[in-house]
Amino acid sequence: MNLEEYIDYPEEKKTYEVLSDHEIGNLAINSEPKEDISDKDDDSTEMHQVTHNEALNATYLLEQYLLQQDLCNTAQLKYDKALSNLQKMIRKLQNTSFKQLDFEAFFELVD
Repeated sequence: MNLEEYIDYPEEKKTYEVLSDHEIGNLAINSEPKEDISDKDDDSTEMHQVTHNEALNATYLLEQYLLQQDLCNTAQLKYDKALSNLQKMIRKLQNTSFKQLDFEAFFELVD
């Protein structure tokens, strides 16, 4: 920027208008909506609903994996017990959800 431009800066000649409340309202109503940045930046994926059978199959896969490892008997028994407890818990959840489904189906038939 040369001296003349510095002294007579073009941006100084710009004037700004003060808008009334009514004009601000009209601008807000008639302006284009901006993209929602939170939706654009959200790269998360929807979580897969794991079924009871998938969970049980995962425990069987872990059981196979642990059998293939060179573990001492104590460790193997410890992991077998933990997997057995997990399988029992999953079956209990499965039975509970079936009972709830039957209960809901009963009331749908009654209505």
